[in-house]
Amino acid sequence: MADIKGDVTKIVDLIGGKDNIESATHCITRLRLILKDQSKVNDKELEKVDIVQGTFLAGGQFQIVIGPSVPKVYDEFIKQTDAKAESMEAVKTEGRQKQNWLQQLVRLLGDIFIPIIPAIVASGLLMGINNVLSNKGIFYAKASFIQMHSSWAGVNDIIQLIAQTSFAFLPALIGWSAVKKFGGNPLLGIVLGLILVNPALTSAYTYAANPAATPTWNLFGWHVSQVGYQGQVIPVLVAAWMLVKLEKFFEKHIPDTLQLVLVAPLTLLITGFASFLVVGPVTMAGANLITKGVVSVFNAVPILGGALYGFICAPLVITGMHHLFLGVNLQMAGTLGYVTLWPVGEPVTMAQGAACLAMAFIFRKDAKKKNVAWSSGLSSFLGITEPAIYGVNLKNRYPFLAVMLAGTFGGAWMGFWQVRSTSVGVGGVLSFLSVFPKQWGLYLAGEIMTFVLTIVLVFAFSRTKLNADRRVGATDTVHDLTAFTTGTTMAIEDVPDKMFSSKQLGDGVAIVPTHDKLVAPANGKVTVMMQGSNHACGLTLNDGTEILLHIGVDTVDMKGDGFTPLVDVNDYVKAGQPLIKFDSKKIKAAGHSDVVIMAITNKGNDIGSIDYIKSDQTVKAGKSVVGDIDYIANASAPATA
Repeated sequence: MADIKGDVTKIVDLIGGKDNIESATHCITRLRLILKDQSKVNDKELEKVDIVQGTFLAGGQFQIVIGPSVPKVYDEFIKQTDAKAESMEAVKTEGRQKQNWLQQLVRLLGDIFIPIIPAIVASGLLMGINNVLSNKGIFYAKASFIQMHSSWAGVNDIIQLIAQTSFAFLPALIGWSAVKKFGGNPLLGIVLGLILVNPALTSAYTYAANPAATPTWNLFGWHVSQVGYQGQVIPVLVAAWMLVKLEKFFEKHIPDTLQLVLVAPLTLLITGFASFLVVGPVTMAGANLITKGVVSVFNAVPILGGALYGFICAPLVITGMHHLFLGVNLQMAGTLGYVTLWPVGEPVTMAQGAACLAMAFIFRKDAKKKNVAWSSGLSSFLGITEPAIYGVNLKNRYPFLAVMLAGTFGGAWMGFWQVRSTSVGVGGVLSFLSVFPKQWGLYLAGEIMTFVLTIVLVFAFSRTKLNADRRVGATDTVHDLTAFTTGTTMAIEDVPDKMFSSKQLGDGVAIVPTHDKLVAPANGKVTVMMQGSNHACGLTLNDGTEILLHIGVDTVDMKGDGFTPLVDVNDYVKAGQPLIKFDSKKIKAAGHSDVVIMAITNKGNDIGSIDYIKSDQTVKAGKSVVGDIDYIANASAPATA
């Protein structure tokens, strides 16, 4: 069982302490923090904490992926830090101050649509159940379930009624959420939405079939169609924005004693007239153009449209741009009665989970990474992909590329066969329920092929340079540490610096140099470069071993004079690759020893001991062995590729 209290203490320390926290909130899987100084965060160590599945910075918020246990973690976090526990909206507002206008627009649409997703997904799932009961060929070859079992007809009718309600009154849902987001009275937003779908109006579906037969209002010679806005998204968004502006105007200029009587009627009256006269007709025409544009692409070149959307689907989630397409999906569901983009993009959800399962196998010798990959993959199959994206696939890069390419194939498949769903449905393994039953076979075939292709691509990419860890030999066993400069060896106990000679920083070995280059003793990642002085650097090897390489004694006083770094932090380097060029003559002229020290500050979990070379041995940089690693018996040392 996870030690939540202990892990939260580590998290607080690794994000710069409680004094670095401005405010905190959480969503379904993540802690969302506004930090004073992002540079104080130790991302590398933070992701080693047991309960942490990943971290990323987005929308001005530092987000820590926890998983389903995030509410308990959040409560403990607030308890330990006394941080200002704010609403999600407050933290988003703070974060938005660091966003550009496009990011703010995308986030605005997300904040409007996300609250109504549960109702939409529930309707989609119920429509799927209705499809199962009422379509032929599922339970019986030539009859539906309710045809064979008429006693279930009433049950199916009620399910259908419940399923259709969210879409029948979609403007009311959007009106509530939009007005609330814009800062108005959400009840007026509900009323506005209901006005736009009032049964006294001609349904938008009937109007689309025969506009000329729609009755009109005669407003002083101006004939206005009595048309409703069922299934429309953009008209109600614009009308909601107008409603809030009017409401705030009247609240500011009407005396308090009259506001209860006048504000709501005037706001609804003016917004209602504007909606039917101008806003509705103009925006509905624009919305229909968008819908027709999407449909025309999938009608003309369905395989290309599907492939393109499948390719960009995963990156859209990272940028938040997927919220724009959620609006398009809702518009299609309400206007056309079917959705094209959602089933085309859904294979990407399956691909995210498949990539995590493949990574769990690749990480099989690292318990923490393996567990994160397993849990993230399983959550993807339930429709929650954030842990998979931020905790595994995007962090390791090549599995995310595999997801994009497999998603391209899955999207092309769905597009080519013009697979459609009744609505935006539940993601993951139950997603097929929202697809029209006659297309289940094609849909499931596409999902399965995408799943398999993703796994194949992940394993293929893991054995190429796309795998940054493999690029530095992370899948190769490290048996030796080679000389980190050319010269004569010295026991670390003899180094003229008590911090090293007493092994306060760890055991190791030193070399009195005859050449002026520091090189990597093994494959690894540069994790530290002493800024300003450039006299030392740190490496982390593939097995977790952490190494400090230090040039000279007290050379920090030289403030970088005579030291030239040849790599940057986060660079992956190979054994023997130059790290720092130094000038021994300048070091000695400054009165310092030029001895170069290697200290093992943290051994990998599977290392039992390291045997170091004896003193007074001549060694060559990158060639001579100065440390022989002995792994613990039966331990999971990194496998040879």
